[in-house]
Amino acid sequence: MKKLLIAQWHGFTALWSWIRRRKHGTGTLIGYARDQIPMLVVLAGALAVETTVVGFLVPWWWIHVLDVLALLQVLGIGAVMITRPHYLTDDTLVLREGSMFEVRVPLMVIASARVHRKDHNGPTIELADDTLSIVIGNQTDVTLVLSEPIAVPGGEATTIRFRADEPRDAVKAINEASTKLTANVP
Repeated sequence: MKKLLIAQWHGFTALWSWIRRRKHGTGTLIGYARDQIPMLVVLAGALAVETTVVGFLVPWWWIHVLDVLALLQVLGIGAVMITRPHYLTDDTLVLREGSMFEVRVPLMVIASARVHRKDHNGPTIELADDTLSIVIGNQTDVTLVLSEPIAVPGGEATTIRFRADEPRDAVKAINEASTKLTANVP
């Protein structure tokens, strides 16, 4: 219950960040929400129509409050995905899934990054056979192979798969930052 309330609070605060066009992250931002937003807009539209129709049929004020909260929750899901993208700093790649999951990958341990689209069935966050998959819309499209395992929730990973709106640009940025970092190490 506590996690649910925290997620809803993050959704409401993300709406405010979205309105102000603020994103949480520094360096190179790597979005992952583009393909999910149309579905959320359709769902929000359906909820708005339902709220209006119920408003004419049922005179109870508390039902309207619940309808508006449901609409804000759907919009909050989209806002969290937009305002909390993955991001790349000088020495770390931070991968996220909304506001409840974040893993930091030091650039020094990334052996290779490549575009590799893969469909998934199962949970959004999955650790199986030393491979961490951060799935958005049942897909990942960037694969990182690590030179050494890193600690992730539930164990250790040597391969990480995640979703990016522009996978080729993400891989290029990761490879460039990794090369730059290793060139500066004596």
